[in-house]
Amino acid sequence: MKKVIIIGGGFAGLSTAVFLADAGYDIILLEASPKLGGRAYSFYDKELSCTIDNGQHIMMGCYSNTLQFLEIIGAADELEIQERLNVVFVNSQAQQHELALKSDIYPLNLTRALLNFKAIGMKERLKIVDFFLDLAFTEDTDLEDITVFEWLKEKGQSDSSIKSFWEILSIGTLNSRIEEASAATFSRVLKAVFLQGNDALKIILPKRGLSEMYCGCSENFLKQKGAQIKLGEKAAYIEIKYNRAVKLKTNSSVYENFDYIVSAIPLYSFQKLIFENSSIKTPRLELEYSPIISLNIKLKQNPFDKKFYGLIDSSAHWVFNHGNFVTIVSSAAFELLNKTNEEIFDQFIFELENYFPVFSRNFVLSYKVIKEKRATFIPFPGSEKDRWNIDFNCDNLLLAGDWTATKLPATIEGAVKSGFNAFTRITENNVL
Repeated sequence: MKKVIIIGGGFAGLSTAVFLADAGYDIILLEASPKLGGRAYSFYDKELSCTIDNGQHIMMGCYSNTLQFLEIIGAADELEIQERLNVVFVNSQAQQHELALKSDIYPLNLTRALLNFKAIGMKERLKIVDFFLDLAFTEDTDLEDITVFEWLKEKGQSDSSIKSFWEILSIGTLNSRIEEASAATFSRVLKAVFLQGNDALKIILPKRGLSEMYCGCSENFLKQKGAQIKLGEKAAYIEIKYNRAVKLKTNSSVYENFDYIVSAIPLYSFQKLIFENSSIKTPRLELEYSPIISLNIKLKQNPFDKKFYGLIDSSAHWVFNHGNFVTIVSSAAFELLNKTNEEIFDQFIFELENYFPVFSRNFVLSYKVIKEKRATFIPFPGSEKDRWNIDFNCDNLLLAGDWTATKLPATIEGAVKSGFNAFTRITENNVL
């Protein structure tokens, strides 16, 4: 039985381990922290008296690798999947506009939904429909060197449609300003979501906290398969001989009996590893990161009747209603990073009162601000080429993680796809 050591216990590492263990491989999973989950986990907050995520995550029906991973570990029942796409957008005049599919006849239902999106004028809606018609024939390679903003302007999208439609989609999926994000990356996201049928358009939310949803289920599955999970064990040195990893040293152990190592940690962590007896250099790829800031508020009275809302032209982009508490999310939140928690609370509560007249700050019992300063990397134009051109000449040391060559932004699906890619590379030429 082939043995694989996986470094990192987030979505990338756990999915790699699960895919390989399900195929019969012997797995050792090393996680430096005392818990699984990496940069996507949940925890119990005493002030809110409930479990919250370190950042709100949503999934889509087009997340094929993620859904396969969750199915394998028995977590499919932990998901709340829309019957059809339905998103309510709210503007600063407290007007709510629905983007919803009213039938199952694709793509006519999507066209009708776009034409009925009255947050913008009819002429602008027609331009959006025209954009999607053209999208199917757009080559992503032609967009590699321009930003999302430049692409939208080139396609005749108005400032109003950008603010009321495109910006929410782009910032939400890429966690980057449209003036900085790659049009090619956004194009791939749009094609995956909007051009693959009704199921791809469905929004999926975890019913419970992330750690409960996938960490616990992954741990149980892996242990059932005989895998070893070692928490608090940090990889430090890898010895290379003749382009093969032959020894892995951690803060507490030495491993020499293995066939593969998969590094599924962030780039900035991987670049700290030391490679002994080797001319191998860590990837020269340089990434810049974008923050996500969340405000979780416990309410004595919850006036929200939808599961989530998109806010048009607001510093708070999304509102998620969990019943006993509400999460407000700001992506690419650079302007909020240096604000105090009290200032962030005041700003978000002001936005909520402005966008939802039924809401009052008097409803708030307690709150928790979470700042993820390096939530995701920024997919600048041209950066995709750098991710694809990582030259790492080691036969049995593979890289996984949302930052690797997945052709996706830093999403859950990007991380899990990287795990599936590592699984495929190991299994395609190996027999147990």
